[in-house]
Amino acid sequence: MSDVLFQSLRVGNLELKNRLILGPMAVLQPQKDGRPSAQTIAFLEARARGGVGMIIVGGAIGTRRGNDEAPFQPLLRMDIEAYLPELREVAEVVKSHGVPIIAEVMTGFGRMGVARNGEDIISASPLNVVIPENRFPQGIIVPGGRTTPMPREAAAAEIKALEAETIETCLRMQRAGWDGVEIPAHMSYFAASFSSPRTNWRTDEYGGTAENRARFLVNIVSAVRQHAGADFVIGLRITAEEHVEGGQDATGYAELAKLVEAAGLDYVALSDGCYETMDVSTPAKDGGLIDSGAAKIFRETLKVPVLLQGLHDPENARSALVSNCGDAVMLARPLLADPNYVNKLQQGKLEDMIRCDRQNYCIRRLAFNMPVRCSANPEMGREARAGKSAPASRWLPGALERIVLGITGSKTFMGLVRALMTLKRG
Repeated sequence: MSDVLFQSLRVGNLELKNRLILGPMAVLQPQKDGRPSAQTIAFLEARARGGVGMIIVGGAIGTRRGNDEAPFQPLLRMDIEAYLPELREVAEVVKSHGVPIIAEVMTGFGRMGVARNGEDIISASPLNVVIPENRFPQGIIVPGGRTTPMPREAAAAEIKALEAETIETCLRMQRAGWDGVEIPAHMSYFAASFSSPRTNWRTDEYGGTAENRARFLVNIVSAVRQHAGADFVIGLRITAEEHVEGGQDATGYAELAKLVEAAGLDYVALSDGCYETMDVSTPAKDGGLIDSGAAKIFRETLKVPVLLQGLHDPENARSALVSNCGDAVMLARPLLADPNYVNKLQQGKLEDMIRCDRQNYCIRRLAFNMPVRCSANPEMGREARAGKSAPASRWLPGALERIVLGITGSKTFMGLVRALMTLKRG
């Protein structure tokens, strides 16, 4: 019997050569103005050459507001028509390796956004994010946790404007030669705020019933499908379960995903947890979606392929697919550690695979708005240099980054911070 991980998979009009997909991450290091850089292309090409069946490009934005409120910069900007030639080049390079490329088109950061340029951050309802200290991922130490500013409830006109701009960006990516788009409604971002009754208390057409809470996503997906045609792939990234008191469970999210599926989806990608439960969304061990039964609920509810996260170990990935918990596995951190993960797995070179240590050095750097690197792979984030030393412009920033990361990663230092906070409260 053939290895299920290397069986082909039909996703809309695409035939994937295997079921191992590069998941979206904010690691592309575009130019300061949001255009793709040589590093953007080199990073993606290395993973395409490494054997993945499909690439979903994250760290990208589809609206002006989303770019202005982003908690980290720069993002790959898909909302600017003048950037279309460079975006086309990205697609051409990836597809030259026989790998389809999907654009994750972020609408906005919602409750995780940063107010700039005199604009408020907006969400479905005025609820901020409170992350307890013990809910951060392994390797991330934040004394006292984190509380974000309170967002303003988005006006219906603002919601409709974001729908229209997101639709326009999706169609731009089709013109740029990309194979499809993914609408992200996960974590605590703007689109996700509509999905759950915990974060959506609206009484208008965007709140209340599941149909109303799905309306923002349905409007975008149905319009893109109408204008892009049947061959353009449309995916949805959605929270599987919030794992927080009063949060929506997998059955509720699967019901909402089914409503969006009917508008024209080709796949659904699952994301476990939210920012309040970051330890779940960036797990320290495999299998959360499987063990909780959430993946199975989505697989039984939906007709389109279901993509799973959080399965670093190939044996766990195989088991999940064989047991019909999903149809493909998204790899994020494992493909930072080893861009050739898939080829090595297919060739049986397991001893040569570089494994992610799950200490989340990559996420710590992103939190400080530093270029993302991997503690297991010194070439990650430097693919465009091709072994050359860092340019002079990186010498001082690199040294300062190492100092900051060294200090903030020290439990002794963090203990001192906690003590000072306690004195201040007293």
